[in-house]
Amino acid sequence: MFRQIKNTSGLYFNTFSALCFFIWQSFCTFIQNFIKAGKMVLGQTHKNFPFSKLLRLVFGMAVVLQLVVITYNHYSGYHELSGSDEFLRRLVFGIFYSLIAGFAIAYPDLGAIQYLNRHLPWRRQPLKRIAVQLLFTILIASTVSTLITLFAHWVSAYRQALSNVLFNNMLIYCVVNAFFMSILEAWHYLDDSTREKVKSEELQMALSLEAAHRAMVEAQVKMEEEKNSHAAQLIEQEKKLNAHLEEEIRKREAVSRQLNESREQLNSLLSNLSGSAYRCCYDEHYTMKYISEKIFDISGYHATDLTDNASLSFADIIHPADRSFCDAKIREAIEGKRPYEFEYRLLHRDGAEVWVSENGKGIYNEKGEIVWLDGIINDITWQKLAEAEVRESERKYKDLLDLLPQPVFELNLQGEVLLSNKAGDAFFGPLPTEPGVKQSSLDCFIEADRPQIIESFRKSAEGIDSEPGEFTAIKADGTLCPVMVFGNPIVKQGTIVGRRGIIVDISERKKQEEKLLRAKDELERINNTLEQSVAERTQQLTEANTLLLKVQKENLQSQFEVLKQQVNPHFLFNSLNVLTSLIKVDPDLAEAFTERLSKVYRYVLENKEKDLVNLSTELEFLKAYLFLLEIRFMKKLIVSIQIDKVFHDYQILPIAIQLIIENAIKHNTFSKAQPLKIDIFVDDQLRLNIINNLHLRETKLVSTGVGLENISRRYALVSDQQPEFVKSKEQFIARLPLLKSEKSETE
Repeated sequence: MFRQIKNTSGLYFNTFSALCFFIWQSFCTFIQNFIKAGKMVLGQTHKNFPFSKLLRLVFGMAVVLQLVVITYNHYSGYHELSGSDEFLRRLVFGIFYSLIAGFAIAYPDLGAIQYLNRHLPWRRQPLKRIAVQLLFTILIASTVSTLITLFAHWVSAYRQALSNVLFNNMLIYCVVNAFFMSILEAWHYLDDSTREKVKSEELQMALSLEAAHRAMVEAQVKMEEEKNSHAAQLIEQEKKLNAHLEEEIRKREAVSRQLNESREQLNSLLSNLSGSAYRCCYDEHYTMKYISEKIFDISGYHATDLTDNASLSFADIIHPADRSFCDAKIREAIEGKRPYEFEYRLLHRDGAEVWVSENGKGIYNEKGEIVWLDGIINDITWQKLAEAEVRESERKYKDLLDLLPQPVFELNLQGEVLLSNKAGDAFFGPLPTEPGVKQSSLDCFIEADRPQIIESFRKSAEGIDSEPGEFTAIKADGTLCPVMVFGNPIVKQGTIVGRRGIIVDISERKKQEEKLLRAKDELERINNTLEQSVAERTQQLTEANTLLLKVQKENLQSQFEVLKQQVNPHFLFNSLNVLTSLIKVDPDLAEAFTERLSKVYRYVLENKEKDLVNLSTELEFLKAYLFLLEIRFMKKLIVSIQIDKVFHDYQILPIAIQLIIENAIKHNTFSKAQPLKIDIFVDDQLRLNIINNLHLRETKLVSTGVGLENISRRYALVSDQQPEFVKSKEQFIARLPLLKSEKSETE
């Protein structure tokens, strides 16, 4: 209960405080507005009637009025004085009240006079003006006297009745107000007449000055007329001279216009030149008499810096190491009186070296003496940088070719060898070093194979694809060697300019084929004799079967080698074509491409003898291989590999995944709009699934199935599990068994 009462009282107190604050703010705002309005009214009032003049009038009226009133009250017995102290007190208080009353009367009187002068002047309806002014006088005097009397009575009560004092004061203030009104109006009109007098005097003085000025102008006009009569004669003479001068000026303007047009044409031609044109003296500084502003783009110096050696001479910006070379070239051309052209370096304003090409000639006088050197300077820095990049790219390309164990070649359309790597030089012998001497590629093969090679050149020149062929090559030592040649045309700017390819030694494959033929003959011989002595030759038959299994294994291994020799050169050749394009477009990407290519090829060489490899090793090889495919096919091929690390220790046939991916690329057509998608993952039965979508090529070539059959036979040699290949309308699925390693079996 107490808390409720306390809360209610607090609410009332806050409401009362807010109300008091609002009243106080309103009062302060009223006072500020009242003071502002008072200042504005007083400023307007005192604009025509100064305050000092009004103060003297009011103070004089207060003193005289109090002396008259005090004296009248004393001698009339109305209010006798008791002594000098009372006289002084009544005089001071009376003057104070009279001052207040005086100002209270004076300001309304001034306002009334200003209002009547604007709306009811004396020259219109004077009687109405008198009546209105009398009414203002009585109203102002009555109001002021009543307020002053009541205030004075409140401060100290009168001895007489308030009504008598009020009546007497009202009469007095009416008389005083009439006096004030008359004096203020008279003063007002006196100020107006004074201002009018000053204006008339100023006007009279202005008229006098105007008359004097007019007299002076008339005198000047007479003088001008005399001058004009004399000038008319001079003008006639000047007209004749001006006519002659105008003719001369027109001729000069025509010549100047033609000269400006010629200069503009020259400047336009010079500004459109690829280099900076110049004319200089043949001295040690090559003092420039003219050089186009194009020199700023080349050297960073403006033409004005070099003209007449203003800031520095042209010789100062020539590279110190090239100065003597430039002098010698120009001196040699001048002595032989022939044009010169050479390349050298300039020092740019920022300190960089700029390569330029300068060509020009000497200008001679009638005596055959050199007068000027005229020429043009072109910036070839970008050309030098491009040449350096090309040389570096060619060096990297040559180093890559030299790393390959097979001979690589480039031929022109005439079949002449343009390029060969170290393996090619070791196989066929080094190329001729004499200028203009080329080695024909036909000389590297036997006579019987040359027509087929010529036919292959013809198809390549016409853009017709040709299949790899087997030939017999003549090695550097004169021995013969069976080889397989892979190649494609070299295209530059849309034109076939030659052929590039790789040569693979197939001697081992031929030996294996001969060995298989001998084994076949031996088996046929054994089979023919087995029918005659089955019982006696049982042991021999067992040995023969063992030999047969061995031969079959060697046969499968040989087929695998043949398959790798067919796949790897194709892949390597296509990669070299991509690398050739990348070297000139993106050298950094070409370097990364080279590293992956060497990694892939090294893997093929190191694992070709192995039956199985770890899945992790095969996946590392696959990453490098896929990088090369991404560069080759851009976004046309999408490969997704989702294999957990728990399967990395399992084993698989080396290069098996690559063969299946290459098989998908070979038999399908794809683009960026319809990419070839390949998914690789391990299923629940520990089989590696390789699935690609089908969009078969429209080609007359029939798939032989050698690659997939080879994978199946190789699995038969190392495991009893067999791969599975399924082809549907939309997909091709390859499932390769993952084999446990010895480490996994031990665990």
